[in-house]
Amino acid sequence: MTDWGYRAAALLARRLPLRTSGAIADAIADAYVATHPVVARAVERRLRRLSQPADARATYRAFARAVLDFLRAPDRSRAPRVELDDEAKGILERARTDGAATLIVSGHFGPWELALRWLASEIGPLDALAAPHRSRAVERFFAGRRAASGVRTLSAGRSAASAALARLRAGGWIAALTDRGCRPRRLVEGLDGLVPIDRAPLLLASRAGARVMGGVSWLGANGALHVRFLEPFALAPEREGLSLAQAAHRLQRFFDAHVRAHPTQWYEWTAPRPDAGREPAA
Repeated sequence: MTDWGYRAAALLARRLPLRTSGAIADAIADAYVATHPVVARAVERRLRRLSQPADARATYRAFARAVLDFLRAPDRSRAPRVELDDEAKGILERARTDGAATLIVSGHFGPWELALRWLASEIGPLDALAAPHRSRAVERFFAGRRAASGVRTLSAGRSAASAALARLRAGGWIAALTDRGCRPRRLVEGLDGLVPIDRAPLLLASRAGARVMGGVSWLGANGALHVRFLEPFALAPEREGLSLAQAAHRLQRFFDAHVRAHPTQWYEWTAPRPDAGREPAA
């Protein structure tokens, strides 16, 4: 889709009734599944590994709804309410008040763009490391949508890494995705769970002396946006922190538990490795 297509979709998403725009999103998702059988079968193979019915439509419909919510933003009147359990509230409150530099890592889980927008409203300025879209015009559109919600986009590349490093060293917050879109050599080796982990964000946090905090989001049956966090940790084994391997295992356990609980809200379009799904080593 071109940037004009996204702009038109955003205009319709804001002006049409929610029921109408949701029905259109579902129809588009169903059409995509029907016309892309190879990708749909890969998603269904993953669902079967998670002991779920092999229905790719559920995943693509959830993804379409997540995109729809992103296109509506920053229309607060149509944003879903956000729900956190007591543990998540406590983790966020401690992280927000102690002032330490934080790299929050997640994956393509649920409405992650909407969760970023909400997090920026809670903590203040937030930068997001994101792989750039192949179309510069579409990338500008995405960056503009995030900026309207208080999230600055740092696209991949040396300049983005330098900016992220400076932001963390100044005590700021950076968000990054770890499960897809990176070169194979950047993936942490030795993991045997479901969700792959990109080593680059972890190395960035280590270099900046920042803590790492995992986060996941999903849309509940009640229409609310749910968010959970993993207790922050430091990548500093010499100072009683974690090694890179230990950090990757901890994040993978957290993410794997999430995708098992919400399998149709993991927007990874490839099949898992043949050995994926076993509990990772401690």
